[in-house]
Amino acid sequence: MNHNEYKKLLRLSLFGELNYEEQNLLETHLEECEECRVELEKQKNILTLISSNKITEVDDNLLLEARSQLRGAIRNERTHKSLSNGIGDFIASLISPRIRLAVSGITLILVGFISGYLIFHSTSINPANPQNDQPDFTSLLQNDVRISNINFTDSDASDGNIEFTFSATKPVRMRGKINDPKIQSILTYSMLNEQNPGARLNSINAMDSEKNSHFDSDVRDALITVILTDSNPGVRREAFNLVRKLPFDEKIKQAYLTVLTSDSSSSLKIEAINALVEAGNNGLLFNQKELDLFKDKLQTDDNSYIRYRSKTILQEYN
Repeated sequence: MNHNEYKKLLRLSLFGELNYEEQNLLETHLEECEECRVELEKQKNILTLISSNKITEVDDNLLLEARSQLRGAIRNERTHKSLSNGIGDFIASLISPRIRLAVSGITLILVGFISGYLIFHSTSINPANPQNDQPDFTSLLQNDVRISNINFTDSDASDGNIEFTFSATKPVRMRGKINDPKIQSILTYSMLNEQNPGARLNSINAMDSEKNSHFDSDVRDALITVILTDSNPGVRREAFNLVRKLPFDEKIKQAYLTVLTSDSSSSLKIEAINALVEAGNNGLLFNQKELDLFKDKLQTDDNSYIRYRSKTILQEYN
């Protein structure tokens, strides 16, 4: 476990969200790591400061006024100054000590809320912007950008400033024909990398939705990879059905043979031997090693249909 992971455990520990095993793991690490002990103290100080600013000393009207001024300052910020510096300048410009107290409390609460939300609900992580390349935060919020992976590099707010990094990702919408290489590239990536099997299945079905679709060798190879490696039999089947529509070649033949010998799904094995019989009827010749495989299937396979079809292939060579 690296330092960033331990730092996440620090925040969870402060909110009582760690189980017994995780808490013991963190305490063991704290005995050895000075950096994390210092970080824990900083986090405790922030929580203490937030709690102290929750005293109902400031009336509701003043809080509403402070929130309104803070939102206005953020919306009007168009420079490349960091969010933390912008808020710090705004707080410094306020005259009333009571408003300064209110805004300081609100700012710290917002930071704590954002970090807590992103820790528990983050769904997309991209490399953070370089530290010296400050983003236009207002522009990010106005363009459907998702902020995640917030990480404090300076969480000590005693000087009025904090510093943190975060990742920003933006949804992209594409529209085009299935034969468009760009569309095929995205769908290929999806069927190979999406964690959700439904998304992988939809990507394959989308590629199979148009007649006379044209796919290059990269798409073929990706489909073969899905057939041989995907954990979901339904996804493997749809990829197999699409491959059967592609021009037959040696790679496809080897994929069929691998399915026949290794796949856990009996129905897919049947599809594979049917495809091989069809290829043989269309002139495909099998080498001796492949014929030996069919002989083995004829003698040992548990499925009577596969034994029968293996016999059909072998009869062509006798």
